[in-house]
Amino acid sequence: MKVSAVVSFFLSSRIATTNAFLTPPTTTQQVNHGTQLNAEPLESGSTVIVCKGPTCKRTGGLKALPIFEELAPTIGVKVETISCVSECAECGLGPNVEVRKAGDDGPFYPIKNGIKTEEDVKAVLGLN
Repeated sequence: MKVSAVVSFFLSSRIATTNAFLTPPTTTQQVNHGTQLNAEPLESGSTVIVCKGPTCKRTGGLKALPIFEELAPTIGVKVETISCVSECAECGLGPNVEVRKAGDDGPFYPIKNGIKTEEDVKAVLGLN
């Protein structure tokens, strides 16, 4: 009886885990996945890097770029782009924007996922 319960639990948890990877996240899940969006403005001297790679482009990433280019300079934030060609886990959550706060040394910087709208851009920049 115990073996049957263990096998049943194992199989049901594997199915749930598999479904989590197969089911595309909603926009709300994408925006809030991983690191949370900033609540306060980025400091002057910070940089946002907007991905223009194939997956991010396909999911609407280029719509956010002109919004970043309009709003970021007003708070002294530089906007750069990258043409990522990766199909990593982050790509599936795109469009993605990397945030390099002034003074951060890296090498890993937070990546904000699902950034498509003016509201999303303002949240990344901390202008909401």
